[in-house]
Amino acid sequence: MYSMKSKEIRRSRFLLKTDIKFDIHDIRRYQAVDIADELTLINQSLLLLITPVELFNFAFLSNEKKFLAPNITTMLEFYDRTVALFAAQILRQRTDKIRASIIIHLFSVVQHLYIKNHDIHSIRIILATFDHPSIFRLRNTWRIFRIQKPKFYTALKYLWNVLGQKNNWEDYHLWLEQKFIKDCLNKKQPMLLFIGYLLSKMIIDHYRYYTISSHSKTSTSSRVHMTLIDYVKSSPKNYQ
Repeated sequence: MYSMKSKEIRRSRFLLKTDIKFDIHDIRRYQAVDIADELTLINQSLLLLITPVELFNFAFLSNEKKFLAPNITTMLEFYDRTVALFAAQILRQRTDKIRASIIIHLFSVVQHLYIKNHDIHSIRIILATFDHPSIFRLRNTWRIFRIQKPKFYTALKYLWNVLGQKNNWEDYHLWLEQKFIKDCLNKKQPMLLFIGYLLSKMIIDHYRYYTISSHSKTSTSSRVHMTLIDYVKSSPKNYQ
């Protein structure tokens, strides 16, 4: 677990080294690695609160999901709030150059989330921010980003391609299951998968097993919900 004291020391060193005066609410006040670690720890703790009863009969899709699946709803709402927060950080800046610097800082967070934390869920939050209509249309901002950080831009295009909706998410699922998950398992590294992927996989498993006549409704129901339940149980309690 990361201590607040060590983060404050790193933050002080960062501000002294950069010698830049930031607004108190400016996300650039915080090092990218600290933002990445906080996102991972918060989303991990939210994931571990999910209980099996929230998955029965796909309660998280019902009109009463806040009552029947409170922890799943909380995790999804935190996702939406964080996207809105990051988007506001970009849009509140007065110039394209400063907006581009915010995007550069956020992509530095993505690097730490991918390389260090293996956290796809939090990466999806930042990519959703970049995909926000109000952000995506900032052509001059993106031009500055591409010129200043060409390697970042290339890496971002790669992530957009593999995590995109092309072929009904088929390329995304293939990359995730054949590359990312296998690599993490082979290296015995903890990982945090996107909650949307886990829930959609559970729904796909449900209809796949539902069509097998040899399975009773009871066995089908119990098998359906193991995708997310097993993943939550296997998730490390703390990121080191």
